[in-house]
Amino acid sequence: MTSPLAIAKEPTNLAVIKQELKKYHDSGAYNDDIANVIQKAMRYLELRVNRGNFNGKKPAIVLDIDETSLSNYPDMVHLGFGGTIEQIRNDEDKGTDEAIKPTLKLYRYAKANHIAVFFITGRFEEERHVTDENLKKAGYIDYDDLYLRTSEYKTIPATTYKTAIRKQLTEKGYDILVNIGDQKSDLRGGYADETFKLPNPFYFIP
Repeated sequence: MTSPLAIAKEPTNLAVIKQELKKYHDSGAYNDDIANVIQKAMRYLELRVNRGNFNGKKPAIVLDIDETSLSNYPDMVHLGFGGTIEQIRNDEDKGTDEAIKPTLKLYRYAKANHIAVFFITGRFEEERHVTDENLKKAGYIDYDDLYLRTSEYKTIPATTYKTAIRKQLTEKGYDILVNIGDQKSDLRGGYADETFKLPNPFYFIP
């Protein structure tokens, strides 16, 4: 029987965790882990392209943006891996996020093989212009469409919102071959043949 005076195990100090996050990123392990996941997605996509069987539909892929297609890492460090929603959005709206290179390579492969590319992001509709400009500046220059949270989807869970958009795409005649994101909520809900989750120990979106 546990004594009522027993002391619970103290959690790891937050400052230590933040240093571990920086070490994971700066050592190159984070980039390596991303590259490994994207390599698996690329192999699957190449297989589907070589087969050329898209179930009578138009082939497509779906990409998340933050920590999937664009990196917010410098902003996260600046905010100490925290910050308010307003501070995070202000940093996003600077439009200076750099491409995550393995994802950009997969994106270019998809476009070169006539596969539609759709971005589905948790960013808000008010951020459309700066997000579009940032994507293009980072190299995603001719994507097929960009879906952001409109008033209809502003307060619902990410899984519900993103599933609804993928469902719309399938109803428009697309076969979503690959869906890639850094959160499980990017990938749940179906309407994609295969899903690939990138590492993200920096934040969590349910």
